[in-house]
Amino acid sequence: MARPAKIDDEQVLDRAMAVFWRHGWSATSIRRLESELDLKAPSIYRRYGSKGGLTRAVLERYLDRVIGGRIDRYLSGHGDPVDNIRAFLDSALTEPADGRSLVGCLLTVTALDHPTAEPELGDLLARGLATIEAGLTAEAQRMAAAGRLAAGVDPPAAAAQLAVSFQGLMVLARSGVDPPELRRRAALAIGAISAPTEPAPDRLPD
Repeated sequence: MARPAKIDDEQVLDRAMAVFWRHGWSATSIRRLESELDLKAPSIYRRYGSKGGLTRAVLERYLDRVIGGRIDRYLSGHGDPVDNIRAFLDSALTEPADGRSLVGCLLTVTALDHPTAEPELGDLLARGLATIEAGLTAEAQRMAAAGRLAAGVDPPAAAAQLAVSFQGLMVLARSGVDPPELRRRAALAIGAISAPTEPAPDRLPD
């Protein structure tokens, strides 16, 4: 009888990412991982050392593939910076990372359920959030250069405000708020750091 094909690490990590994203860290038991990864506990421990080791590997992949991919695509330093920021926020609100149903941010999901016994997860969460804020800062700098930041707001402050709004939006997405409302709130967050636009005159001056 032919042996079943071995599941490679990328498949394991993508499946585990979906499990942690859907259920959170605390509610994801080894038994649940055995079932959803189609691996026995000894195989999980042999590959990753512990549940924490698997989680770290999942977050590393998430930072590289999902966060890095979205920053490369949307906070690219090209095109309109306001449109780029809007597209970045919208991507996390409406683009399923697994092609099915997972919206929001795995960093937020994990942070809300952060196990204090796994301090290295905190380092990864901090690195991921810093990466997002750095991408937002670069676009805010481009807004400032174009005179499009609100008066009295510098690029780091604008990026920090957007990063806080981003995390709030991710919590709302996790709680089931529908995408149109999330996009409305994202627009409010962007508007708060943007210079007002001049209304078009009704007619040319005499």
